[in-house]
Amino acid sequence: MIRYFGKVLSWVVVASVMVAAPAQAACWSAETVEAAKVRDMETMLMVSALRCRTTGFDFMGKYNAFVRSSRASLTVANDRLRQHFSAGVGGVAGLNAYDRYATSLANRYGAGAEGLNCRDMASITDAALREGQSFESLSRLATRAQIEPETPGNRCPVAVAQAR
Repeated sequence: MIRYFGKVLSWVVVASVMVAAPAQAACWSAETVEAAKVRDMETMLMVSALRCRTTGFDFMGKYNAFVRSSRASLTVANDRLRQHFSAGVGGVAGLNAYDRYATSLANRYGAGAEGLNCRDMASITDAALREGQSFESLSRLATRAQIEPETPGNRCPVAVAQAR
């Protein structure tokens, strides 16, 4: 009887450790960080467009045009991020982690972006419309706009080739 309770207790301990341990996401590769920059910039512009239209500085039409013209590249960014979050934990848990990540982005910009006003956001939106719709051009714009996404967890090590 004591051995039975000992086994049950050990299984309970193992199960509680498994539940308490955070799900390990894959490390953030350079490509995934670029996708996060694009997603971050798009979210910043979306939240700002919604917020700024109540202040009399309405660039919602330009934001909507940006989303329509860049839909394929924005989808690339979102797909990379979904794959990143699913890599460590799989299906539903990965999608839930991605949803929490996307929600945290929107919450981060709810009060605005530090040092940027509505005119600045409209200017970034104009640049996004002008620059073209490729993922690479949006990534370059996000870099120039000094978008530094939050990347919970570790960045992947970078392999450096060495000349002989």
